[in-house]
Amino acid sequence: MPDDQRAAFSLAARQAVDALHSGEFAEDLEVFIARHGTDGEHAAAWAAVDPAATIAALKAGIPGQRVATYGGLRGWFLKTFFGNVAYDGSADGPILLNRAALPRSVPSIANTFAHEIAHRAGLRHPHSSGDLATARCEPPYVIGTLVEKHAAGPDWRPDSDDCHLFRSRPAVAMTAQGL
Repeated sequence: MPDDQRAAFSLAARQAVDALHSGEFAEDLEVFIARHGTDGEHAAAWAAVDPAATIAALKAGIPGQRVATYGGLRGWFLKTFFGNVAYDGSADGPILLNRAALPRSVPSIANTFAHEIAHRAGLRHPHSSGDLATARCEPPYVIGTLVEKHAAGPDWRPDSDDCHLFRSRPAVAMTAQGL
């Protein structure tokens, strides 16, 4: 990883781990699935997702994770034409972050870590090659967004890349009352 980003990456990793272990994250995920996981194009990706089992799989997938970066022409090409900021790499290799998508905020990097760990836990976003608006409402993206929300704290606001279901509501905490 870039030397000037080491501290940010370490903090983002801690924030992702803390969020995935928090009761608030568990509640937010459960509420999202109950309210939004059964209707719409994204519903099929949520069909077999049990919140408690998913959180257990995410937590189990954290120990031993490593992160590396890639860049150059490949990184620029993937970021420019496909919006790629990272991918989960191989099952036994590091999560790979695209240097062309850095620097970013620490909560945004925590989002990416959680998104890639969700892939390693078996979660997918099947619409990513065609309908990104739908993919953003599928498990890895929503999990990443919830982690970013927790990492950013009370100043969090959904951005234009987040699931439209987050943006369709006032920017308030996503708890059982606000999601």
